Amino acid sequence: MHFFPDKISTHHGHDKGKIFAWMALISATGYASFLTILPIVLTKKLDSDVYVGYYYSGLAVVALLVSLASSILLKKISKIWLMKIILGSLASIFFLLTIAANIWHFATLDLVRVICMTLLFIVLAIFVRDFAKKQELELIEGRYFLFNNIGWVIGPISGGILAKTFGNEAAFIFTGGCYIALFIIFLKQHLINKNPHIHERKERPVMQQSLMQNVKKYFGNRNLCTSFIITFGMYFWWSISAIYMPIAMTQLGYSQEVVGLIFALSVVPLILLEFHASDGAKKYGVRTFLILGYGLLSLALVGFTISSPSTLIKLMILVNIGSAFIEPVKEIYFFKIVEKKDEEQLYGIYNASYPVAYILAPMAGATLLGSFGMNGIWLGSAFVFILMTFTALTIDKKY
Repeated sequence: MHFFPDKISTHHGHDKGKIFAWMALISATGYASFLTILPIVLTKKLDSDVYVGYYYSGLAVVALLVSLASSILLKKISKIWLMKIILGSLASIFFLLTIAANIWHFATLDLVRVICMTLLFIVLAIFVRDFAKKQELELIEGRYFLFNNIGWVIGPISGGILAKTFGNEAAFIFTGGCYIALFIIFLKQHLINKNPHIHERKERPVMQQSLMQNVKKYFGNRNLCTSFIITFGMYFWWSISAIYMPIAMTQLGYSQEVVGLIFALSVVPLILLEFHASDGAKKYGVRTFLILGYGLLSLALVGFTISSPSTLIKLMILVNIGSAFIEPVKEIYFFKIVEKKDEEQLYGIYNASYPVAYILAPMAGATLLGSFGMNGIWLGSAFVFILMTFTALTIDKKY
């Protein structure tokens, strides 16, 4: 039995939706290349480095609004056409960013980029779910995140090399090329090959609900609230680590090139373990992996207060082992508890945990850094993950 049998059908012979795993790989490669260079570009375009944080927070607010609005949008527009618009727009935007004359031109284009990327994350995740057999969900989610993380190894290295050799614009062009490739792949699968994964049938009439009704419905469900909190915790860490780990490494004497290499290599535990974690969740339940993952994160961050270069690198490995247990499983948990008729309406609200975390984490980090120094950030984050561990303990054992 397939999920959404009246929306997107799945040919039984297709290899578990690998087309979307490859799309995730290409998208992550290009996007990671761009994000590696973006802070450097912003420091040159803005009057002060302080404004970079405000810039990111402003974009996170936009992403939050888009995530919430998607709960209505996805019921009114074809995901096929939306995907084409998104990929075509992104390809154009990354090329246009290379000729942005000032910060206002750059920010306007970047605003559209955030809108498109937020929708891309949501639509691609729903596509993966739409054609997944129930018994294959864990396997497909594992493959999706595996390929995505491989892209996050290739992207930063590619972006750094291109920017150093040819200038920052080269990284933007590379990213634009990745999204052109994605557009062609998607178009070919849908129109030329008529891939049975990527076509729509006539949908049954559904009752439209307002955004506030969807929000009320989501947060009126205890399990969905737990899913939101669990996912928020993971994104909270990604935000904190992206901002403050490079600073901590620099303070310990690492060069920028070494910091970039360490970040790329730190994804290796995710690549090696996420697939097995998602498969293990099928046997032992998501609850077990979420408890274990957040427990490891808590321990590792307490250990971060022992700031020696060798200790920090070892603990980063432990952090990423914990993250590998959480990353694919958090989404599996959401899809296990949400009713399939509500997925399109509620996934955008669930995905809002991402921008909420990226709004709150930098503010919390700045406050803790100013009051207690770098150790304050690590201990404050450890406290957050202890709360996440207790939240995971409340999950029904049947999951």
